[in-house]
Amino acid sequence: MKRWFCGFSAIDDHSLATLPKPLDGEMLWEGSKPFWVCGTWGKQQIITIFEGPVRLAIVGTCLAPYKTLVELFQNAVRNKDYSQLMRSPGSYNLIVQDETDTYIFVDVAGLKPVFYTKYESSIVYSSLGVPLQQLIKAEVDPCWLANSLSGLTAPNLVQNRSPFRNIQTVPSGHYLQISSGQPTCKKYWNAPQEYISFSDAAEQLHEQLLTAVEGRVRLYGNVTSDLSGGFDSTSLALIAAKDLAKRGHNLHTITIKGTSSTESEDVKWAKHAASLYPNISSIMIDSHEYPAELSNLESIPLTDAPDPSVFSLGLINYSMGVVKSKGSKLHMSGEGGDPVLGSHPSYLADLVRRMQVRTFVQHIYGLSRVNDLSPIALMNSAVKLSITSYRQWLLQQARKLLTGRSHQPLRSKQPLSTVIGWHYTLNPATWYTKSFVDLVVTELQKWAAVATPLDNSPGEHSSIDLIQGTGFTSLIQQQLAAIYDVNLEFPYFDSLVIDACLSAKPEERTTPFAYKPLLSKALERDLPKSIFTRTTKGDYTGGEFVGLQQNLPMIKEFFQTSFLADMGLIDIREFRNYIQQLSMGLATGSFHFNQTLAIELWLRRVVDAKNSFWEHSTLNHFTEVLRTH
Repeated sequence: MKRWFCGFSAIDDHSLATLPKPLDGEMLWEGSKPFWVCGTWGKQQIITIFEGPVRLAIVGTCLAPYKTLVELFQNAVRNKDYSQLMRSPGSYNLIVQDETDTYIFVDVAGLKPVFYTKYESSIVYSSLGVPLQQLIKAEVDPCWLANSLSGLTAPNLVQNRSPFRNIQTVPSGHYLQISSGQPTCKKYWNAPQEYISFSDAAEQLHEQLLTAVEGRVRLYGNVTSDLSGGFDSTSLALIAAKDLAKRGHNLHTITIKGTSSTESEDVKWAKHAASLYPNISSIMIDSHEYPAELSNLESIPLTDAPDPSVFSLGLINYSMGVVKSKGSKLHMSGEGGDPVLGSHPSYLADLVRRMQVRTFVQHIYGLSRVNDLSPIALMNSAVKLSITSYRQWLLQQARKLLTGRSHQPLRSKQPLSTVIGWHYTLNPATWYTKSFVDLVVTELQKWAAVATPLDNSPGEHSSIDLIQGTGFTSLIQQQLAAIYDVNLEFPYFDSLVIDACLSAKPEERTTPFAYKPLLSKALERDLPKSIFTRTTKGDYTGGEFVGLQQNLPMIKEFFQTSFLADMGLIDIREFRNYIQQLSMGLATGSFHFNQTLAIELWLRRVVDAKNSFWEHSTLNHFTEVLRTH
């Protein structure tokens, strides 16, 4: 977590002298509402514009020309509507300070989060949550932990919860307005309200994706890219290579060589893609060159929140070292392509609501064949969801938890018929306790009373939720990459790319009869036709099992004690039994195992954090607080 920003909104100038100062911070403006950027930002990543007393900072990757931004800002000041500035291409935060108020904008995917809390007589906000936790000596929030264990990571939970008590988050697609010392979150983004034709949506995606990739190439100069062999990263790499070739520059790509059949298929397609452009310098990383998954858990660094992506730290360390050795100013990943380019399976319920019977039946039978499911079960799930409101669905999940009917045999991959819902159907692990259930049920009931869906249709709500949930995982990957001074970005998560995809009907974005049809249509004029012939996707779950086998003694030793058990959220004996069964191949359900292990690791890192983010350390080691829960 080497790059972050923070700001204070104090009542008056006199309180400025008492405010803490962030370490390694550069103050962009001062007064009673100072703003800092901290750490190793590139010069391309900080844009400031002043218009009279109104000050603007854009932090991140904004691809609009500076002159255009000045004109947009001047117009925004006149209309006092700063949200229009979030319509520029790229991925960034927007911070505006006018004569009275402060505005801090969060992107649609949640890759640029904002946390805020009260500190003495000020409101302090930050792009990281851990510095605020240190500042106010906040305890972890057991409700947030329980929700995370269950998979309830939707961004619009009651009170905009963060992992820490008394620290809140700004939801994706919202902005924080601080006025007279009072913070308020307001929504500025909505999904496209009307669908356009498939060809028009593909043309919009074509324009925005090329802008996202080529704009980054030109802004940063020396870029690198993943080239997994999958359609998403291959498209990004070839767009970048094509643009770099115009200036006589090469593109270094990274491909991970695995041992399973699907991973070998990925490597074959990656080699084919790399051969299409002579300026692609392909780097193949063999699995024996880096530690297996779940290795060196004791050295996993502190991140802003728990996520299983930390289990691949050995691979991240090695691959980011390769990227850095090439002098890369930015590394692009195809992460986000799946949720952004496609639709959540709950779109079947949308077809029922729109009375598109023929398309509904065609997709039911197509998906049942592709996923080896009963078409009747799939049809029943979709029809039931079509007549279930968001509030009703949340209360149904609460009742299932209370009665224990949500417990099912754990699977590594849930059947599609149980995935169809406003969110993924809750299916808690056997080692989760009654205290865990009580916390989640209470949260669901509170949420049901006030929450509104991200979209009125179950399919589009679930698609947006999946985009933002994947954005959360990608954010943690960014923080891990930053440890190695690598700027990792995900062009598919740019807000304008997301808008282009969501403008197409969900049954046209996802169909059992074509693989990623929107991307194929968008890039048919730009890329060689041979890359569109692949219709499969790699599976990397084999690496998890190998890593578990190699690191089983260490993991068993690791769980001789547990903060989660001390907090009453898991039964440590049940979890140990599960680990043993999993290592013997007698159990599946890696999601719950990964969530439990990731959260336990994160709690230990928070407790043992050695680094401070402030000049006068307010670091709080709250080990005893955790142990007494």
